[in-house]
Amino acid sequence: MRLFGTDGIRGEVGKYPLTVENILKLAKASSLVLKKKNSISRVVINKDTRLSNYMFEPALASGFISMGINVVLVGPLPTPALTILSKSLRADFSVMITASHNPYTDNGLKFFSSNGIKITPEEERKIEDNFFNYDFDKFKIKQANYGKAIRLKDAIGRYSEALKRSADKDLDYNNLKVVLDCANGASYKVAPEVLFEMGIDLITTGDKPNGTNINFKCGSLFPQKASKLVSKRKSDIGICLDGDGDRVIVIDEKGSVITGEELIYIITNHYLKNKKLKKGSTVVTNEIANYGLDIALKKKGIKLKRVKVGDKFILQEIQKNKYLFGGEPSGHFIFKDDILIGDGMTTAIKILSILLIEGKKLSELRKGIDLFEVLEINQRIDKEKFFQNEQSIYRKLNLLLKNQKLFFNIRPSGTEPLLRVNLQYLRRNIKLTDLKKIENKIRNTISNAC
Repeated sequence: MRLFGTDGIRGEVGKYPLTVENILKLAKASSLVLKKKNSISRVVINKDTRLSNYMFEPALASGFISMGINVVLVGPLPTPALTILSKSLRADFSVMITASHNPYTDNGLKFFSSNGIKITPEEERKIEDNFFNYDFDKFKIKQANYGKAIRLKDAIGRYSEALKRSADKDLDYNNLKVVLDCANGASYKVAPEVLFEMGIDLITTGDKPNGTNINFKCGSLFPQKASKLVSKRKSDIGICLDGDGDRVIVIDEKGSVITGEELIYIITNHYLKNKKLKKGSTVVTNEIANYGLDIALKKKGIKLKRVKVGDKFILQEIQKNKYLFGGEPSGHFIFKDDILIGDGMTTAIKILSILLIEGKKLSELRKGIDLFEVLEINQRIDKEKFFQNEQSIYRKLNLLLKNQKLFFNIRPSGTEPLLRVNLQYLRRNIKLTDLKKIENKIRNTISNAC
């Protein structure tokens, strides 16, 4: 049985596996795998602003302490803060307690290595094996060897200094008007402070977390409020983060949302102009990115490499082939030489710099890419039945879709009991009535099987 999905462990609080008892057990199980020999035995625990973190943070800490590991508490801070804190604190590993963009009723765990990179699938499987099979009653440790816990007072300062290194020292950010939406999440304090210190004319929303309003009608999934503020205030840009601060959605000066693909296009164009990229170079995205991006980048002489959904796969491809950057439609971006890996605010600061260097509005910079229409079907499934009938479901859906004039991708969600079917098409190639019939057939095929 699997605990880990595409991005750590995630689920509804109070239901398996997101109970206090299981969080404690997961701390013990992960300790056996991730604790290094002859190290100082240290783990860093970060969190976002969910109410349930008042339970899960001490449960995790207790589990690690009982295994002889010292605990450093640093949250609430964005997930990418662990990139630098894990290294500077010489931690064996680190953990982020978050369900990312999900509502407060969900929570989860993301595990990172001593280098601040997500742990490997093999390490995930070992943790699962320990969780299900190891008899922790037989684990013996002297009381004098229990770990201790401290809260790092300057964690936010260390992270904010790393963020500010993303800014260009030769640029004057004082004339930029920005709307920032922190999603009532992990960035609520540090993100406004950093932009203020950069001299930006700033209005902030989603910066008053109460434990239950994280991602609620705000942030990267709900940019409407920030969009209205941008238009009303005549701002240059809107920046919308998610609950754990690792993704960003940007709004142009007209109040229109810039898609992840459009941001990839804008950044690529800028890097070509400034010779950070040359023709023939490769940019990385995921398998559900809009195919309009392929066409737009091909015209610029840039190749597009697609990988599985998940920022860890973008990172792996960049590290393996030394590509400059990559991104996902959801707003995850990774740059090869960044101190902070996959950080929403780092990406936002890069976009602010591009605005100043190019001397153009975002609405102008996004021109040149024509996106396909997208229909995203998320059908709820019974996971056990799905895995029993998985091959049959894929076969039937492939037969249904392969002769249609559209691109498609089928994948189970790694965080929710959903089967996701992504359809992309040009309006001139398919009637909307036919598309609706296809959608109904897809839903019926899935629901009849699971």
